[in-house]
Amino acid sequence: MKILIVDDDDNLREMLRNMLSDFEVIEARNGREAVELARKSKLDVIIMDIMMPEMDGIEASRRILRENPKAVIICLTAFSGVKGPAMLEIGVREVISKPFRKNDLLSAIRRYALNS
Repeated sequence: MKILIVDDDDNLREMLRNMLSDFEVIEARNGREAVELARKSKLDVIIMDIMMPEMDGIEASRRILRENPKAVIICLTAFSGVKGPAMLEIGVREVISKPFRKNDLLSAIRRYALNS
């Protein structure tokens, strides 16, 4: 399973990479990089932050889903109450609040990746 982690926080990306060591993981630091990687790579799951420089997670998700409506995007955010509904409206599969539990993220990855 190939997973794209999209977050501008280097420490969080490293933590997620370690947490997801059983999977093939690639990384992007912002939404613009995520859109490019999504075009070039066959991805099973995209884990997307919302608040990032250059292009936020909402716009990146919108562009990725426009090109690939079946893309599986799981949003991790500290602002789930404010931005979460907007993410779900554009087609993100799930919004998980930061801080999050490892088991919640792994369950979502397995649930959506196996059903996509």
